[in-house]
Amino acid sequence: MKNKLSVVAVVVALVALGMPFLHSSDKGGGPVAKKETAFERVMRTRTIRCAYAMWPPFAMSDPNTGAKSGINHEVMEAIGKVANLKIEWLEEVGFGSFPEQLRTGKEDVFCSGAWMSVPRGQRVEYTAPIEYSVLYAYVREGDARFDGKPESLNDEHYTMALVDGSTNKAVTDAVFSKVKQYALPGNSDDSQAMLAVAMGKSDAVVFDDFLIGDFNAHNPSAKLRRVAGMAPLRTFGAAYGVAKGEWELRDLLNVALSELQLNGTVERIIKKYETTPGSVVRVAKPYASGPVN
Repeated sequence: MKNKLSVVAVVVALVALGMPFLHSSDKGGGPVAKKETAFERVMRTRTIRCAYAMWPPFAMSDPNTGAKSGINHEVMEAIGKVANLKIEWLEEVGFGSFPEQLRTGKEDVFCSGAWMSVPRGQRVEYTAPIEYSVLYAYVREGDARFDGKPESLNDEHYTMALVDGSTNKAVTDAVFSKVKQYALPGNSDDSQAMLAVAMGKSDAVVFDDFLIGDFNAHNPSAKLRRVAGMAPLRTFGAAYGVAKGEWELRDLLNVALSELQLNGTVERIIKKYETTPGSVVRVAKPYASGPVN
């Protein structure tokens, strides 16, 4: 009996010490190595590997030089500076497909910013918002069928263009549940959904003024316009994304982002790209200046 108690005591002690040889793989073939988290990899390499997507004026790329720019691009570079981390812009991906890129570990952060929708929030961890986006429905220029009666768009006789897995699909599902959907693959560029409307393949699309404005600037003969008399469909925070469960990396980004919001860096970057003053919806300050009654 004494010997049995001694054996039990040794086993308990080894478990408490976390002896690796007591942890076998699922196949029973030996110890399981702890998977390196994105945060640990970033700390080890001192590098954040970015996936990104084009979203003027928040994320842009020069077609000739490939140089990156934009509000959320510069904010991420500023995060790199305050955290003493290199920002590596690895791969352009779609807004519908970036959660899978993060899940597989191909990149650490989606660095262009994405709308904080609930469906996508089940697949990624979001940082705090960098800014906000207000969404409306847009149609071809000259199409006045829905002006003053935007609810009439929600009809099975009409078609909405969207990108699978994206927030504009989630909003279309929620607000325009009766329409037919002209669905594009998740890795599609947003401009393809807009082009579908411009070419008459679809009646309308859900986006924000900035994306539509950029599309119109590059397609002056195929412009889109907001449905007149339409109230905002949704307002979303735009935030960086990391893989589900990577809360340590998310928290690091949040601390840096908070510092940049409070010291005025984010505001200076927004003003640099804001062609119409006040058009970018800011994050409210988390404190009140002066005495509070």
